[in-house]
Amino acid sequence: MGNEHAPTELPDGSILGPDGEVYRHTDQRLRRRSSGLELIAAGAAVMTDVYPDGWTWYSGSSAASAWAEIAPRLVSGRRPSPNDLQWVGHIWKSDTGRILLRFDGEH
Repeated sequence: MGNEHAPTELPDGSILGPDGEVYRHTDQRLRRRSSGLELIAAGAAVMTDVYPDGWTWYSGSSAASAWAEIAPRLVSGRRPSPNDLQWVGHIWKSDTGRILLRFDGEH
């Protein structure tokens, strides 16, 4: 699915994306009611983190494809015990206002 360079974690916990932007965690959690597709259409990148793959970065049409696979398994509210792969999403932002949708996979 992803075909781009992996992002890098900086010492302060922020993420340096392959686009050169530094993204920081926000308190915003991405929920089913939120439209990830709208954010992606507006230019948001997607980053997944799941064992054993590690971090994978998606942008443009690959971000939309990643969202299509993640959305049905996106957990909102209290996390159930995973029976299969499930995703928890958070919104990260750069100082320039760019958005990163980070999804942590649990299985």
